[in-house]
Amino acid sequence: MSTLNNTVIWLGTGVILISFLIAVLIPKNNKVYMKGFFFCPLISLVVSANSISSRFFFLYTIEQNFFIQSILHLCDLLFWVLFFLKILNDRKDVREIKILFIITLLIAIYLLSFTRTDNPNLHINALSNMCKTIFCILFYNKLFRNLPDQNIMLEPSFWIVTGLIFYSCLSLPFYALNSYIKLQFSPLISSNIFSISNMLIIIMHLFFIKAYLCIIRLHRG
Repeated sequence: MSTLNNTVIWLGTGVILISFLIAVLIPKNNKVYMKGFFFCPLISLVVSANSISSRFFFLYTIEQNFFIQSILHLCDLLFWVLFFLKILNDRKDVREIKILFIITLLIAIYLLSFTRTDNPNLHINALSNMCKTIFCILFYNKLFRNLPDQNIMLEPSFWIVTGLIFYSCLSLPFYALNSYIKLQFSPLISSNIFSISNMLIIIMHLFFIKAYLCIIRLHRG
């Protein structure tokens, strides 16, 4: 494991922990979609803790680690499904989100059942991120179709979805092409690219922290 990757893992864990603490402590006001939002950084913390445990403390086998990571990524996807169902109340959007989630879940179960477990199943990550990217597009479509009177820059959901699409869209090719890059180039390049995807997670949580600050500002106002 490269020094860069180790540094990014520990730095990311610190940023996610801050994101989690703020999400727990901030006033929720009338933002219904924020009442359970702390589950998002909580899942990320568990993912990070699982990664640190397997890399540095060897508490369980590599197969168990990769399986747990895949399950946690599916839990994260479920969280985002529930989140977007709260902020997208259009019947058509709700139906599309449910159908897309069911299809994604079935494909993920197939990948977990019929692929090797001694390597990270990054295709599940890619599949999950593609699904989340589509959710974000549905949100923006509704947002720009019905532009609100208030400044959207003060709307927490705008920053949350912007952070999510930043990560899910940019990291999608890293996860989808990781095996190809490892075979055609070298494992070191693949590892460094994985570090970049972890950096994107850090940036995503910085967007979330910006959303929390918007809520605090609205509460004080």
